[in-house]
Amino acid sequence: MKHKKTIIVILFSLILIFSSSIGLARVYFYDIYGHWAEDSIMWGANTVKLLNGYEDGSFNPDGYISRAEYISLLYRTAKKQGIIDDVRTDLEYSDLDYSFWGYDHISMVKSYIDNKSYDVKFNSIFSGKSFYPNDKITREEATILTYFFTLPPVALKDLNFNDIDNNYKYFNEIKSITNNGIISGYPDGAFRPKNNITRGEAVTIIKRLFSEVEYQKKSYIEDIKLIESSDKVNYPLFGDYFNTQLSKDDLLYKRAIETMEYVSLAGVIPFEERHLYDTNPMKTMEELKNNNYSNIIGTNYYLIKNGSRAYNDKVKLANEIFQAYINGAQVTNSEASIIFKEFSGLVESNELIIEALELWENTSSSEEVYNNAVFMRSKVYLAEGQGKDAMELYKDMNSLRPNIRTIQLMNQGYVLASYNEYDIAENILREGWEQVKKLDGYIINQKNYDEQFIGALKEILSLKENTL
Repeated sequence: MKHKKTIIVILFSLILIFSSSIGLARVYFYDIYGHWAEDSIMWGANTVKLLNGYEDGSFNPDGYISRAEYISLLYRTAKKQGIIDDVRTDLEYSDLDYSFWGYDHISMVKSYIDNKSYDVKFNSIFSGKSFYPNDKITREEATILTYFFTLPPVALKDLNFNDIDNNYKYFNEIKSITNNGIISGYPDGAFRPKNNITRGEAVTIIKRLFSEVEYQKKSYIEDIKLIESSDKVNYPLFGDYFNTQLSKDDLLYKRAIETMEYVSLAGVIPFEERHLYDTNPMKTMEELKNNNYSNIIGTNYYLIKNGSRAYNDKVKLANEIFQAYINGAQVTNSEASIIFKEFSGLVESNELIIEALELWENTSSSEEVYNNAVFMRSKVYLAEGQGKDAMELYKDMNSLRPNIRTIQLMNQGYVLASYNEYDIAENILREGWEQVKKLDGYIINQKNYDEQFIGALKEILSLKENTL
């Protein structure tokens, strides 16, 4: 056995030397080869760099982890994921003072838990006058600590451990953490809350937590979403300047925009090419506006975007844009999308923007455009406090394309959540997710769709939990 261990040490030493020589600098531990937690340990040591082994090159995966070590690992994970602030609190345990190596990490985790929980406090998990930082942490203690760094689970499974009943003190926390897939029980159906956990088990828990925390790093239902256009143009012309006879003003307008686009891409126009471009495109736009140039949408768009001093009333310019659109200005669907996305919020008149949106909706030439018009209309209704009108728009929406159907459902969930209709939002998202799974094209982008529904449901469940 000793001979075998020596061979493994030599082998991994050679691998480490070779890796360093080619710039990989990966960390290896001689005692994890073939261990069930090997992948998790390698992930923790190299991918996220949260782990350290021992000086002899071992990790000791089957050795137990202490309370202080686990809390420190939990803190570093939360810190790396950006979900914990460095807020310290005094620790009133007789065996902990500032000289202890893990004092700050324990203090910050305590502060985080106490601020997040109304029912369970750090001192109720570790009661008494002493903390015993070097004691082996139990499965129950690790579970409760980890629970506070997670969102509610989407899975609705019953808790069926033969040693945990409904009256167990931490029943809900254990049910949540197991339904999130972070900690599981034993093959015999037991949870064994008082058992200690090993270093290998701790790293496996942390790896699963790391993935779970990803859902907290962004919002899935923070606003009305629009379908992104595949023909996005950074400097739109808002009219046909290629298939018609151009007037002098048309040429001046087109040249000014081409100049803006060139400067945005290159930064500066070479001296030998300056005669081809406008020396002052903003001044040209202002002069075109002053001379009542026919392309109201285009001139007003660039006056707003570039901050004209001569025409600085953005609300008036935006109103003119949408009035021109209602009056029949010829723009493409992608150009219409641009003005609605960027300037709807500037319009003072609710009636004006709704009329413009209804026109866009009724003249849409594609499913994407139609949906975006409806989405924008629901956003206006929400801003005006017309929640029922916003909700009504989504009742008959049922796209057979998974990408569009997903956005429809996300927006519907957002509208409902805005009015605290969390139960309805949850049901719609759950049923909608099952529907999307059956649509053609779902499999191709399954990971992305699933992430959106899981993230949105977790957000809804968290909001609902916080209102109880």
